[in-house]
Amino acid sequence: MADLSTSGGQAPGLGIARPAGAGTFVRQATGLVRQASTLDTFIYNTNNQNIGIGVAFMILFMPAFYAGSSMAWATLIACALSLGMSTVYAFFVAAMPRSGGDYVYISRTLGPIWGFISSWNWLAWMSAYIGIPAAYFAQYGLAGLFRLLGAATGNTSLVHLGDAVYTPWGIFVSGTLLIVFFAAIFSLGVRTYFRIQNICFIIAMVSLVVAVVVSLFATHGTFVSQFDGYIAAIGGPHHAYNTVLTSSRYAPAPFSWKETLLASTWPLFIVLYSITSSFIGAEIKNARRSQFISMPVSVLYTTGWMLLLVLLVERLTGYTFLGAIGSLTARQLAPLKLSFIPTYNELVGATVFHNLLLVLLLGVGFIFWTYVWLPINFLASTRILLAWALDRLLPERVAYVSERSHTPIVSIMIVAILGELSLVLYVLNILTTISGIFGWVLSFVLVSVAAILFPYRLPDVFEGSPVSWRFAGLPVITLVGVVSLISMIIVEALYWIDPVIGVALSPLFQRVTVGVIVSGALVYLGIKWLQASRGVRVERAFREIPPE
Repeated sequence: MADLSTSGGQAPGLGIARPAGAGTFVRQATGLVRQASTLDTFIYNTNNQNIGIGVAFMILFMPAFYAGSSMAWATLIACALSLGMSTVYAFFVAAMPRSGGDYVYISRTLGPIWGFISSWNWLAWMSAYIGIPAAYFAQYGLAGLFRLLGAATGNTSLVHLGDAVYTPWGIFVSGTLLIVFFAAIFSLGVRTYFRIQNICFIIAMVSLVVAVVVSLFATHGTFVSQFDGYIAAIGGPHHAYNTVLTSSRYAPAPFSWKETLLASTWPLFIVLYSITSSFIGAEIKNARRSQFISMPVSVLYTTGWMLLLVLLVERLTGYTFLGAIGSLTARQLAPLKLSFIPTYNELVGATVFHNLLLVLLLGVGFIFWTYVWLPINFLASTRILLAWALDRLLPERVAYVSERSHTPIVSIMIVAILGELSLVLYVLNILTTISGIFGWVLSFVLVSVAAILFPYRLPDVFEGSPVSWRFAGLPVITLVGVVSLISMIIVEALYWIDPVIGVALSPLFQRVTVGVIVSGALVYLGIKWLQASRGVRVERAFREIPPE
């Protein structure tokens, strides 16, 4: 366990004395073990960026609501804005490979209250994105798969099953089962989860390869005729392609850099999240090498796949068609016998809907993209609770880690309840897909500031780390922190002014964003006061790097 104090008894840059005696932390080891390989960590972060859902959302929303935007250029803009922040996290995890994410980096660099506020912010939004992807499993995965299978087999009962799964009850029941399933998996151990994760990732990637091959070799004319046949097979009218174009009020527009920049909020929603492995830093082997590959490199990997898919699907279906079908209302969809707008996966599947094998590869593989945020945010949330408990900010029981499975059982139970609550809020249309991102990025702003100051606030830790690199005499982490800070300010501006999902349009989420930050500060101060009344000085823990 690293100590932030110098030989003179002062924590460099903090001006506080080193605590005397034992008992700073609940215990001197977390009980976690390093089980995750470089490949495990790369897949973990790539899943959290979620290529499949990212492409689905871009194709569903960008042509329809940002007329004149370029999905390809928006993807590249998002990549450029995300790389600095991703690299900052990789630096920090290499310097302090502990569980708890930026709670550790910020609390030790900027101060405990800032670290707690940031991790409280993370926990709030990660809990939301446990329930939301649990809903996606049925909403975008099962529903589309059953409709594809119904068309491929001529079984209209499967089409009706897809419609049933898409209902609020269908989404709630399937989402609840998924949350319970992953709570059980995490109780068995992280190694069990990574085995499942890696197998599912391979299947999901196969679906992307099939989508690329079909989109590459099929012509636009083939898509038009096959889409007409697909809609007819599920009971809709003939000439459905033209019906979509004539039913919609969508008006094509020339290319616009402004609309492209505004629309980059959708690919940003994906590539910003390459950094969640920071929350399991104490469970990753060879942290320095693994995290640089799994963070910035995974951003490039995800960007490449998204770029390839949006270009090919746009070529196959036509930009105007994507804009038209994405803007159809429920009333306009009804004559087409569509109870929901098809994702890109279903559109590609419609091109080959007579081929049951390709339909299965596309539909089943896509399911493994729909829910992957759930286990990732679930796992990361439990590590936040564990880190708080080790620092005596939560009851000691929350820090309990099973000696058999090396998992924090109590934290898992708490997070499962939070995830179920967020699923209910999503089904009730209180939570929405993207409205929490503005508040979430505030934590990225804080960690960028921490990166800038890290070599100066904690010089001993920085110099003793494997990333004490300098360029022209300046610490590289400071330079990257400046790039990240500028990038995150731009990102926040985009999520504020976006004309479709911008926080400026929602007084409710403005209040929620402020409420999360303020409540985090109040909770920390309340815990600090309560513990002080019991003779426990929680601030002592923040003078040392937490235990592994």
